[in-house]
Amino acid sequence: MNSSKVCKTNRLHNEIGGYIELEFNSQSKPFHNAIAINCARNGLKYIIKAFDIKKINVPYYTCPVVWEAIEETGCEIQYYKINKDLMPECEFDNENYILYTNYFGICSNNIKKLSKKYKNLIVDNAQAFYMKPMGIGSIYSPRKFFGAPDGGYVYCKKIPNETYEKDCSSHTRISHLVKRIEGGANFGYDDFNKNEDSLRKTEIKYMSDLTAYILSHINYKEAKEKRLRNFNYLHKILKKYNKLKIALTDDIPMYYPLYIENNKLREELVRNNIYIPKCWRGGEYKQYNSILQNCLLEQDLSNYIFPLIIDQRYNISDMQKIIKIIKDVI
Repeated sequence: MNSSKVCKTNRLHNEIGGYIELEFNSQSKPFHNAIAINCARNGLKYIIKAFDIKKINVPYYTCPVVWEAIEETGCEIQYYKINKDLMPECEFDNENYILYTNYFGICSNNIKKLSKKYKNLIVDNAQAFYMKPMGIGSIYSPRKFFGAPDGGYVYCKKIPNETYEKDCSSHTRISHLVKRIEGGANFGYDDFNKNEDSLRKTEIKYMSDLTAYILSHINYKEAKEKRLRNFNYLHKILKKYNKLKIALTDDIPMYYPLYIENNKLREELVRNNIYIPKCWRGGEYKQYNSILQNCLLEQDLSNYIFPLIIDQRYNISDMQKIIKIIKDVI
């Protein structure tokens, strides 16, 4: 791509979606009591090490990097299915360790029920930055909500018997954020993928000073209000098409998950510069694809839930653009 041409197109390039860019607003300190680490998947490792967990129940329908992180600790994975309400389909023994994913950031009611029932619940809040911690541990991924090169937060009721260094390599993972400012999401996408790959290989470390600085300059209150406003607007219009029943309480979602069986919608959204993720379809994790072969609901969710972008970069007119494209396709 020619950089001189890229710069001329500037100011968010009429795009909706893709990874979050850099932001510097008012100073604030999120998660006062959290342990700030270098990425969310290492937060899960931190909890496993703290409790010396040997076996853990994990949903089939979750990000394969979660499975990968657990395997790296030597912990055994016991997979479980979910039902159409995104709840575990099975019952667990009370002593079992259970990882539950806060899907799309809309599952606070499910988490409250599970935390009352199981004493060893661990909550993956990577898609629910604003969710209060519950269970014996909760993990968060701020870079899914804000423009940061890495970083994670973990709440844990125990501390591992290990010491960790501070991460000092965040400067090597920031190029995709800078490139997005000058050329848009596509211009920095290769760098973004390289960053993701490098994070898969990192050891547990505390959050870098660079990432901590960036995250101290986010207007969290404003971002929260905009995200919820956009979600509610989409839901008001799209709920009649949505196979997924949504009832928010204190949730601040990451996406609006539109569950609709349509094979053309994603292509049409991309054609209009609206980029939405493909949640948990295996992708490059070929070794995990066979795990999902007998999980028909999970396959259906992966294929037909369209996580629509609702974050603080966008307003109601952007939501109207998304709705128009959806209505034209369906």
